[in-house]
Amino acid sequence: MNNVPKRTPVLSGVTVLTISTLMVKVVGLVYKIPLMHFLGAEGMGYFNSAYELYTLFFVIATAGLPVAVSILVSESVARGRMQNVRKIYRISLSLFLAVGVVGTLVLVLGATAFSQWIKSPRAAASIAFIAPALFFVSIASAVRGYFQGNQNMRPTAVSQIIEALGKLMFGVVLAAVAVRQGKSPEQAAAFAVLGLVMGSAASMLYLLITGKRAKNKNLAVDKTATDGACRIFHSLVALSVPVTVGASVSGLTRVVDMTLILRRLSDLGYDSIAANELFGSYSTLAIPIYHLPSALIAGIAVSLVPALTAVSGEAERETRDTLLHGALRLCCFVAVPCAFGLAVFSRPILSLLFVGEGQAIAVSAPLLSLLGAAVPSACLLTVTTAALQASKRAPLPIFSMLIGIVVKVASGYLLIGIPSVAMMGAPISTLLCNLTAVGMNLCFMEKNGVAAIGMGRILLRPAFAAAIATLISVGGYLLAIMRVGEAVAFLMALLLFAAVYVAMAVVVRAFSAPDIALILGKKKDEKRLLGE
Repeated sequence: MNNVPKRTPVLSGVTVLTISTLMVKVVGLVYKIPLMHFLGAEGMGYFNSAYELYTLFFVIATAGLPVAVSILVSESVARGRMQNVRKIYRISLSLFLAVGVVGTLVLVLGATAFSQWIKSPRAAASIAFIAPALFFVSIASAVRGYFQGNQNMRPTAVSQIIEALGKLMFGVVLAAVAVRQGKSPEQAAAFAVLGLVMGSAASMLYLLITGKRAKNKNLAVDKTATDGACRIFHSLVALSVPVTVGASVSGLTRVVDMTLILRRLSDLGYDSIAANELFGSYSTLAIPIYHLPSALIAGIAVSLVPALTAVSGEAERETRDTLLHGALRLCCFVAVPCAFGLAVFSRPILSLLFVGEGQAIAVSAPLLSLLGAAVPSACLLTVTTAALQASKRAPLPIFSMLIGIVVKVASGYLLIGIPSVAMMGAPISTLLCNLTAVGMNLCFMEKNGVAAIGMGRILLRPAFAAAIATLISVGGYLLAIMRVGEAVAFLMALLLFAAVYVAMAVVVRAFSAPDIALILGKKKDEKRLLGE
């Protein structure tokens, strides 16, 4: 076993993925601003309808298999079975190819039926145009799973940035061309969707080239026999199906949100165009900003799965608990201040990003404030789901999300159908869904011996620090806005909020030096995490 690779420090991949995800989300916000200008709220409604359906199919096609590949590769690497790693990669690539082809055909052939189902018939062209992206991301996901199993997060990070930049450049240019040619909003939205397809293709090409180079550099032959193709295929399916179902259930919440909004607004008397304008404003301005903290936390979840898999033995339970507590503390350290900031500064944030979109901002600002309250539970849901998956208990978060969706459908249907509540019911139902699912996940983790989590202490410290930072920054904002413009006052308040929050977090030990050492890959003082 001399050729067993040294274990990558437990959460060192979080840093790489967090930076890349932040860059991707910044590009994504920049992307939505000119699109909103060219397509308008109505066109963005069609664009986002297609994107939400694509996201659901993307999750079904790619959510489980990369995790399965990551787990199998991580186990083989830990045992020094490098030939088996290469065989897993080849088989997973073939499987992803088949999944990508099937998913693309279903979305293309069913575009009209899907658009009728969600009560947005003019979105059919966008749905059909976005379908090829499923093929490209399926292939890319196989390579990402291979690298993540080796605890090498850099190729995943770079590929995400390539995809985002491609989407920005091609999407905006094609949308501008469509508008200048006098295309209708639904046609212009379909043109913009092609930018996402091109970005996905560029990302896939980068990963395939990088994967080939990585295999050529590691040609060491180990003495162990490889598993049979049927056994690897069975393992991939057995591991991926529960994760895929769970992620699909999670992705289904966004389609449920879209369908509930469009259908219930129709029941209230809104016509198709007016409903799409409201949904377009909500999904373009509020939703992307709400998802930003969760996307940052996703880097923790991706790194957590192979890291926990590599320390699965009972003898390494202390290391496993250290990992999980550190991940949850980091999650709350990021998510809690984001919740306070979005709840209080929603209008200044949207005004700074979407200049000139006064009507859309007026619709979206109160919705974003409500969504801010749902940020911590959304982030915790991501991490706890990953922990249960890595502990071979993937069916449990599926059940949690199913119950959460039931709560979301029931509450959303009732609330959105009340004229005085209407759109406000969407973020409220999201909060209720998240709280239900994450509460069940935490119970499952404790009852099944994954870990006993004292969430009260983990949450209260950053919440106290964020509350103090919010009070001080709001005071500073109100004083500054009387002397300078709204944008400058908000930026000053944001800097003040960040400085006060970090200072208070240090005082109350919401995030400590051992946490930072763990993220940077330094194992010194790891044991102190459990006693903080």
